[in-house]
Amino acid sequence: MAQIAMSRLFRQSTTSSVRQSILRPVQVRSYGSNSAIPTFTSTSSPELNEALERFRNELFIPLGLPKRQRKSVFREKYAKQLENEPITVKISETEEFTLTPKQHHDLPSKKQALEVLKLMVETKNFSNLFPYLSGLRMSNYAITSDRWEFIIRKTSEAGKLSTVIECARQCNRTGLSLRNRNIARRLFFELHKTAAKADFQGIPTIKALKLAREAASLMDAKEHSVSNIQEDPKHQPFVIGTLLELSAACAKIDEAETPLVRGYAQKLDASWSRGNFKDDAANRIENMSRVEENLALYNGMRLSLEFPKLSEDTKSFKARCKTLKPVLVSQLKQVKNFDVLEDKVVKQLLA
Repeated sequence: MAQIAMSRLFRQSTTSSVRQSILRPVQVRSYGSNSAIPTFTSTSSPELNEALERFRNELFIPLGLPKRQRKSVFREKYAKQLENEPITVKISETEEFTLTPKQHHDLPSKKQALEVLKLMVETKNFSNLFPYLSGLRMSNYAITSDRWEFIIRKTSEAGKLSTVIECARQCNRTGLSLRNRNIARRLFFELHKTAAKADFQGIPTIKALKLAREAASLMDAKEHSVSNIQEDPKHQPFVIGTLLELSAACAKIDEAETPLVRGYAQKLDASWSRGNFKDDAANRIENMSRVEENLALYNGMRLSLEFPKLSEDTKSFKARCKTLKPVLVSQLKQVKNFDVLEDKVVKQLLA
């Protein structure tokens, strides 16, 4: 399937321009752009390697050139001169690129860019995800929030959520901001799923807490924040509830300190009024969003109630669990997603 989808990607020649012409006189100039042209490592998929190479040579390098060289490549009035007198620019200490005339409509399309992402997913090769996404960002190929959710979900399935955290860490290069509620919800729900699949035990749960805390720390930065606290994901119960769930799970296996659990319990209590826990979702998609927000939140409160030392901090959680449980069960009964229905917490709720 990937081969059929990608065949269109290689109708144009993929011969690299990263070389110095030996057939005609060439002017060699230094490279002075501040753009970070991505470099890719070889993968186990020849098809993916070829696709990445093509995007680098035909899109990322030309659009990452300094303004003067970029004009030489894309302006029609320079085309004949460039054909007769090729110019080679140094794009690094060890690499040169020969400028050739191009037109914007001949560049790889946004649709083809998404095909490369799908190929990464199909071949489970995410080692080049960050440089590829940074190249797309540099080329003004925007990634929508729906597509980011897809990337987060697929990297989670491959156990590579740390790659997503790195993309968020360098938001200015990738465009991935956790200020978007849908993206934040997807990330924290996938972290919940990671721990749930491991029965909230062992390395996967410890790693999920580590990544959740890294994400929460990033969300303090301006590029991941919303000025209105009521709309800022980091102040929403579902984010804090997931942190409470993972910290409580780790504390139960002596991989986190009780004060950490206490801190998240207190923050959850303070943020409770910002949550939307009702079962009056207008459609299936909205209902699923409620489930994704409420599941880890409910389980986090339930787990924190097992710590006697936290009784003062969790005194409101027993009543809230009692109120939230039937709402969550009602929401879960409308869910058709098999992956969610296999969640251990869900099975306990629906038993």
